[in-house]
Amino acid sequence: MKPLKMKEQHFLYPYTPKLIIDNKKVKKNISNIINKANEWNVRLRPHYKTHQSEVVSYIFEQVGISTITTSSIDMTYRYINDIINDIFMAIPINIYSLDRLDFILNDEYLDRFIVSIDSIEAFRHLVPYLLDNRKLFFAIEIDCGYNRSGIDIEQDKKIYEIVAETMQRKLTDKFYGIFSHFGQAYNLVTDEQLYELNYENISKLSKVKRLIESMIDRSIVLSIGDTPSLRIYNKELLNNVDEIRPGNFVFYDAMQYLHGNCSLDEIAAFLYSPIISMHPERSELIIHGGAVHLSKDSTIDEGIVKYGLVGTWDLDKITLIPGAYVKSLSQEHGIISMDKNYIKNLNIGDHLAIIPVHSCLAMDAMIFKDGVFYWENI
Repeated sequence: MKPLKMKEQHFLYPYTPKLIIDNKKVKKNISNIINKANEWNVRLRPHYKTHQSEVVSYIFEQVGISTITTSSIDMTYRYINDIINDIFMAIPINIYSLDRLDFILNDEYLDRFIVSIDSIEAFRHLVPYLLDNRKLFFAIEIDCGYNRSGIDIEQDKKIYEIVAETMQRKLTDKFYGIFSHFGQAYNLVTDEQLYELNYENISKLSKVKRLIESMIDRSIVLSIGDTPSLRIYNKELLNNVDEIRPGNFVFYDAMQYLHGNCSLDEIAAFLYSPIISMHPERSELIIHGGAVHLSKDSTIDEGIVKYGLVGTWDLDKITLIPGAYVKSLSQEHGIISMDKNYIKNLNIGDHLAIIPVHSCLAMDAMIFKDGVFYWENI
């Protein structure tokens, strides 16, 4: 279909701001990573916290994905069905939510639910539930320098303490494996930096995996994953890795684009926002699109703090406006910095495509208030 002109997009104008999801690009992004995962001989367990969408989940299901990653019990429950039946909640379990596990485990479609721990205390709270339900498994999170959750890999005695107690309790068959998130990757730019981070951490984790397997006399899973590292993965690097858990690759965003992790044509999510105030004298526009739509994540590009990139949309592609960016955000307003000569071409009510810095947070902000519009230009 020939792309429509801007004036023919008026069907959307009364409903904006809306987060536009380009399904055609989503499908292409998913297909690309599935093909690469097959080439690398690893399982793809995509993280659903990025999209939290039944529409995107259906796209995954149509290409055979049955194993996913989530970050809450409620999110897990939303996506269990006759196709998605193996779910990994990759955040340390809140011990006070253990009594809610039946909410998940009693679902007839579920085959396996893997919860995460990073302490012997959490493991001990989990033991009765592991003993009681054949569908419940656990994984140990290991921190490789990101300094978030997880047992510090340099304090591996804590890891082996859990393994020893797993053996004592005769629960080794419930031990799914070890996992880590290399969050440092989001602040790295070059292939060399990303490769060094992954090579070093995978080597350390592989040693831990081998030692655990020798202790329990069975194989376990080594699970890693982040979107920036996708560009440097290869079969040799992932030789000892069993599965990857990226999520942001579904949509990508401004940070991924500025760091060279995707092309502009691969970005599948943006906020379509109306211009509500114009101030050419200070080279600024105001859009209806604030922190409640985009979140307040920012990135630094060429020494400038940016809360989003700015372009136009022709129903097929986004074209960035040179030098334009989201300068600041309040709750509902976004201030756009733009060359005053370009502003002369715009009018009140015109719409701009705002590429969020972090698409996961923009989606989370919009999807639960009917703020998402799925689009596919055939």
